[in-house]
Amino acid sequence: MGTRTHSIWLSQLLLAIVVVIVVLLVQALSPATLDLWTFTIGVSMVVVLTAVALAIPWNRVAPMWVLAIPALDALAVGVMTRDTTIDFAFLWVFPVSWIAMHFPMWATGTTLVGIATMVILEEAQHPENANGTMRLIIVTLSLTFIAISMQSTSRQTRAFKRLLRREASKLNETLSRAKRQEREVSRVLGSIDVGVVRISSDGGLLEVNKTYHDLYDIVPNDLAFTARSVEYDDYQGSPLGLSERPLARARGGQQFQDVRTWLFTSDGTWRALSLSAMKLPDDHGLAVGESLLVAHDISAMMTAEKGRESIAARVSHELRNPLTTILGYSDLLLDDPAVDARVRERVEAINAGAERMMVLANQILDAGRQGRLAEAPLTRVDLGRLVAESVESFTPTAQVGGVTLVFAAADDVSVLGDAFRLRQVSDNLLSNAIKYTPKGGRIIIDVHRAWGADAAAAPGADPEVHGDRAVLQISDTGVGMEPQDVARIFEPYFRAASAEQSDIVGTGLGMGIVKSLVERHSGTITVESTLGAGTTATVDLPAESAAAESSVASAVDGRPGKATADA
Repeated sequence: MGTRTHSIWLSQLLLAIVVVIVVLLVQALSPATLDLWTFTIGVSMVVVLTAVALAIPWNRVAPMWVLAIPALDALAVGVMTRDTTIDFAFLWVFPVSWIAMHFPMWATGTTLVGIATMVILEEAQHPENANGTMRLIIVTLSLTFIAISMQSTSRQTRAFKRLLRREASKLNETLSRAKRQEREVSRVLGSIDVGVVRISSDGGLLEVNKTYHDLYDIVPNDLAFTARSVEYDDYQGSPLGLSERPLARARGGQQFQDVRTWLFTSDGTWRALSLSAMKLPDDHGLAVGESLLVAHDISAMMTAEKGRESIAARVSHELRNPLTTILGYSDLLLDDPAVDARVRERVEAINAGAERMMVLANQILDAGRQGRLAEAPLTRVDLGRLVAESVESFTPTAQVGGVTLVFAAADDVSVLGDAFRLRQVSDNLLSNAIKYTPKGGRIIIDVHRAWGADAAAAPGADPEVHGDRAVLQISDTGVGMEPQDVARIFEPYFRAASAEQSDIVGTGLGMGIVKSLVERHSGTITVESTLGAGTTATVDLPAESAAAESSVASAVDGRPGKATADA
């Protein structure tokens, strides 16, 4: 239904409904009026005009032809009023208002003249009515005032509609331009080799380009943008907490420049990143409060810098050897009383120059040592806190998968070892548990201490192991495994049948890496599983009081395995 048709129907139906109500009232209060032929003809005209208004397809008719309906309505009301004792002049308000709102002033004036003529003709037939002149004046002035008011309101409404259409057109043009700019920005961001994240004013992620996806190895189609790569504060340092990560800081509204972060990727390599967060300027109401997180991969630069420092250290070291010889023999000459004054003066010059060269060589060597990445030292590790950090890191992934994590840790469960590699053990086991636990499942992570026979009694544990033990146990309600698959779980590239039958991607390397790392810390790992019921992995390590620092130190001097390898 068009706008014009809707307006015509509404205007005519209002009059028709009022006329029907009038007829019902007349029948109840003044039945004699129904016998007047003028009243009957007037009512019939309104009914016929209503039927015509509902039947004609007004969208195909010229606008001026519509004027015939309200004009004839005015005539019908005049006929209804003639010869009646009841004054129905108020019904003229409907056609007059209709014409005043939708047609030019001349149409309104013509209608008012016609109504005045009908009133004059009626009053002329009844000269005995002393109020006829007063009725003519009141009806004419009232309808004229209503018509002028409606005409003015209609003009203002049309002007407002034109203004709204112009503003809507401008708004649509602005939105189209913004969409084009956004598509262009997306195209540009997707083609550059710098990781970029667009963040809204409320911390939502508007866009993450391909380079950032690749750097952080984000899980495909994951609305939570869970990253497989783990962020560290330094090379082989400590993993960053959720609130310390650059993306979380940027989403919280912080701005920063050149924050250095190390990524340990899922393929077992280290990457150095330089990250900056900045606010975007307000572009005429667009990008209000938005910010950008920019990640530069500076691994090549760091490697080149390390190589330069290594060369400097090598050169300085090679300079020290001949300088030591020169200084040694020059000192001998200076100590020899047989050396005459002229020769002594020359030897002193040689000695002073060699000493300056030695200072310079030492400075170069010290600079090289400061720039070298040191091996992780053997330290006291709070196992409960380390596993808590791992649980915190995997909590978003578990929430996306609908898996509940329950964590409990006893006080002071410490071991002596490499915190980085122990975190790898926890990450691998927890990652596997979440990966193979369906939605609605539950994972229990428990860290506690055990003593003597309690620790040795664990299934598969070495009966010769005694003393204070630190135990990490992770139990899930996942898909589980057959007994024959459990026996082969630590074999490289082996995947259980239940894992192969699922859609979950894996390499079969993770559990082998975990076993190797645990054994390097003089510990053991056991796995119990029931198909369809879940799996329990138990890691048994010497507690700090029972750990042998020398044996552990010799066992953990290799490079790390994969931090988030699949089982």
